[in-house]
Amino acid sequence: MQTAIWVYLTIWVLVIVPLICFNIMRMSIKEIGTKRRIKWHVIAILAASVVLVSGFLYYAYTVTLATRYELYAERYVDLRADYATGKISLDEYVSQSAPLLTSDADTSAVTKELSASEGTHLQTVRFQISSWIIPKYYENSDIFPKATVIDANNPVFVLYLFDNGSTQTYYIIEMVWNDNGGWKIAYHAPATTEQVAAVPSAMPSPINGKWFSISA
Repeated sequence: MQTAIWVYLTIWVLVIVPLICFNIMRMSIKEIGTKRRIKWHVIAILAASVVLVSGFLYYAYTVTLATRYELYAERYVDLRADYATGKISLDEYVSQSAPLLTSDADTSAVTKELSASEGTHLQTVRFQISSWIIPKYYENSDIFPKATVIDANNPVFVLYLFDNGSTQTYYIIEMVWNDNGGWKIAYHAPATTEQVAAVPSAMPSPINGKWFSISA
């Protein structure tokens, strides 16, 4: 999600800055013997163009967040990190994560864990997110939670490694795709040793892999 924000901001700058710079001279006109006169219709068209481009890029950004599993997972785990660093309370975590969940999502194990740590705020936490684990890797396995397979890429499991500064813990989430609502979280719990060992290639390297850091 952090990367996506920077990508879309860069696109916005690359479009808007040239648009404004190339039209600065057209915003006013100077005739011999008169003061420079502002061309309000040009400014209005330019302003409308900026609004349209900004609106389109914002819409594209929100669609990207909803459709890319890794960005959706990052958005969800970000809330966990915000709670751990004291940016939001437990009630705020529950309310802000609710729209990201399915109606019957099972996240009780992690919610109880967070409740037990309420009032403990960390200065910095970080996490890594795995590649998706599609049905062909789990549907015939007793290691992963039972999930109703919809198609070849739905639902999927994603592991993440959460580092609180003193310990590193793996968690697993189940993500279900809905054509009307995009990805939703259906399950969230601490991952077992067997689950982590079953997909070693899915997790990035703790040493060289990408970490997402959240500070208080």
